[in-house]
Amino acid sequence: MNTSEYELEYFKSKGFTRKKCSKCGRYYWTLGSWETCGEPPCEEYTFIGNSPMNKSLTLHEMRETYLRFFEKHGHTRINRYPIVARWRDDVFFTQASIYDFQPWVIEGVVDPPANPLVISQTCVRFNDIDNVGKTGRHFTFFEMLAHHAFNKRNKEIYFKDRTVELCQEFFTSCLGVSPEKMRYIEEWWEGGGNSGPCLEVILDGVELATLVFMMYKDEPDGRKPLSMTVVDTGYGLERITWVSQGTSSAYEAVFGPVLQYLKEIAGISTDSRILEEYCKVAGMTNARTAADIKKIREMTAERIGISYGELIQCIRPLEDIYVICDHTRALAFMLNDGVVPSNVREGYFARLLVRRALRAMRDLGINIPLSEIVNKQIDFFSAVFTEMKENKEDILGLVDYEEEKYKETLARGRQLVSRITKSLGPGERISTEMLIELYDSHGLNPEIVQEFASLQVDIPDDFYIRVAARHEKPEVMREEDISTELPENLPETKLLYYEDPELLEFEATVIAKIDKGVILDRTAFYPEGGGQEWDTGTLNGMKVIRVLRKGNSVIHFLEGDFFQIGTKVKGIVDRKRRMQLMRHHTAAHLINGITRKLLGNHVWQAGAHKSEDFGRLDITHHQNLTREQISELEKEVNRIVLENLPVRIKMMSRAEAEKLYGFRLYQGGVVPGAIIRVVEVEGLDAEACGGLHCKNTGQVGLVRISKTKRIQDGVVRIEYSVGMSAVENVIRDKEIVWMLSEKLRTTPEQLISISDKILEDLKETKRAYENLRIAYNNNILSRLLENAAIIDNMKIVAYRVREFEDPVEISKALATRESVLSVIVSAEKNPRILVSCGENVGIDCRLILKEITAMAGGAGGGKKDFAQAGGLQEEMVDEVLRNVPEIVKRLMSGCA
Repeated sequence: MNTSEYELEYFKSKGFTRKKCSKCGRYYWTLGSWETCGEPPCEEYTFIGNSPMNKSLTLHEMRETYLRFFEKHGHTRINRYPIVARWRDDVFFTQASIYDFQPWVIEGVVDPPANPLVISQTCVRFNDIDNVGKTGRHFTFFEMLAHHAFNKRNKEIYFKDRTVELCQEFFTSCLGVSPEKMRYIEEWWEGGGNSGPCLEVILDGVELATLVFMMYKDEPDGRKPLSMTVVDTGYGLERITWVSQGTSSAYEAVFGPVLQYLKEIAGISTDSRILEEYCKVAGMTNARTAADIKKIREMTAERIGISYGELIQCIRPLEDIYVICDHTRALAFMLNDGVVPSNVREGYFARLLVRRALRAMRDLGINIPLSEIVNKQIDFFSAVFTEMKENKEDILGLVDYEEEKYKETLARGRQLVSRITKSLGPGERISTEMLIELYDSHGLNPEIVQEFASLQVDIPDDFYIRVAARHEKPEVMREEDISTELPENLPETKLLYYEDPELLEFEATVIAKIDKGVILDRTAFYPEGGGQEWDTGTLNGMKVIRVLRKGNSVIHFLEGDFFQIGTKVKGIVDRKRRMQLMRHHTAAHLINGITRKLLGNHVWQAGAHKSEDFGRLDITHHQNLTREQISELEKEVNRIVLENLPVRIKMMSRAEAEKLYGFRLYQGGVVPGAIIRVVEVEGLDAEACGGLHCKNTGQVGLVRISKTKRIQDGVVRIEYSVGMSAVENVIRDKEIVWMLSEKLRTTPEQLISISDKILEDLKETKRAYENLRIAYNNNILSRLLENAAIIDNMKIVAYRVREFEDPVEISKALATRESVLSVIVSAEKNPRILVSCGENVGIDCRLILKEITAMAGGAGGGKKDFAQAGGLQEEMVDEVLRNVPEIVKRLMSGCA
């Protein structure tokens, strides 16, 4: 590292000294006379029970204190961004405040929402999930307090010196920390393709903030200066709150009323002495594995003079409670921000949290719904994040549904694990890969597998870190796009369809030829994109069969000979197809907006396709829609159609659009550029969208929901038709009703009642038939037993059934009779033969079957009391049946 990056004028003017840590060798700046950098393992925590701050603040109080401090120092407070990073396609979740501004602000595409700004950004990370609850400081959900400044070459806001000055003033003037206690360690930061020097802020043994000075872009050919330098700070709200209170762990400081509630219902008390020493030891250890945790526990037990067992007895229940607090807090925010628990994408992590929390509750014997705890988290946070109160019902419904699914998983789990363990060979064990597969595919926690398995199961220290790592990178979901195979740097086409979506005839010039298509200087043909199919029509009478876009070029694929470059052409767009495509696309926006109102805030578009004949919209939802929900959806969409609301299309700056509509803009995924095209149906839906739409909802016409289905975990597909396609489908439905009415000789109005009567009559007929069948079978059985041969008080029945008789049913019925042996042959060609024995029959049915197949062919097998074979020779059936008594006598004689 270049030492000049850290030699700040602020440090020099205020009398800070640059020192080298006597233990780790890192350099740091301080006003005090310290020998070490102050960060564990060089020093342990000294703030526990002895806070260096003059204010003991709650989580909410500390957040507000920080935000107000920076507001007073010229920063604009902005609201948090969602936990789900909808504006990016490279990550699922917001993991730091700088994620809010990557890539668009950092790359200079758009201006920041304010400059400078201050924020408390909600974040989730899963790279330390196995250590949550065990170290006193690890969380999956946390808030990053941050102030940012974005410095362009012609306009610098502030950079290193002012950043450190503000940090020092916040801790000393605002929170009362002695200036000599503050230490700033020199470090280097890299992330998201950017890098720069940074300072780690240390107080009484704990890192409370990181001050990053983003200056470079890391590219394959080396590090290059950014055109914009960025102040990227990250202050840990939970840690600063913890230090202000000086509690035994961060968990005791920040979980508030939820923690106290869980302690009460679990009947757990806290030994603060043990927890304080445990947390100090944990702070000295960079815990990554179960071995690290075990070492911390052993050192703590020795340090306070108790046995390892006594320590575990004290801390393990609390660790479970901390896990429940952390995971329910994360769930409340993730579900509030639109995550649906599932087996894929961001939903995978929500389900992971649900099941780990339920497992911890099971270990503690807490028998309340998980949603009750999540509800308390919402109550705790909704005073600050008011949208959580509005979404409470939706959040709790999702949690309840997931808990029911988990119970179903446990019900199936024991049998599944039993089958797996039985299939293992001698010495084999359930491997880590098998454990991961059981969790990924069947939702079985490894602890559950361990409980259900009949052999030892070794659970990896970092099991949940491993499964989370498998799912942390989004797979970019794209429909097949052959335009990616087209060459780059094609000539540009003017897009007339955006200027006037109703323009259907135009004149243009051929400016390029490629493959089987031509590029025009201007076109009204809409190319395939955004789930909408392409326009068709003609160029000088020649059919246009497909239209694709590559960058700013539109390629028209033709049926027939090509035009030469320079040819003037007249284009005519197929009006009927264009109008249907526009209607189906506009209807997708209406359905998306209505389903969100009907089903909950968690509904997001997960995919779409709009063709001439039908449309489909995939939404995030945990279960298929009911018949009542489909009817309500259809009714509400058509109500919006009849209201004839305007569909407004406008080009907006990204920052302005996000400020006005939020990140629900990105229903179809990330949209690049500083200027985005926004399609708005007022009061219902606003999306960044490049498709063609009707001018008002009335142009959509009739909307008919044909069906819905659950196409994958957490995704429901809605299939629909509009306009004349919908009308034709309605007519078809009506014709089906008329035809059924005619066949049943009734009216459409009476069809349901007549159908109910027919179904009831059918049930009566089935009951009557069943009674007749039973009577008939009893008669058959009586006749067979009366005519049976008798050998040593054993009745021998040999019978070939008629076509309307069931050989299996007759054979099983005879097997219930004492001292009865039966040989029943089926009626078909190449018949089956069934041999059954009742009680007190001392012959193995398999031996009789073997004799018969030796005589008449066929093959089969079975058990001692029932055996069967197929493929008997037809011509040998009568002889077999005649010889059954002789076969029995011979076998009985052999037994004797």
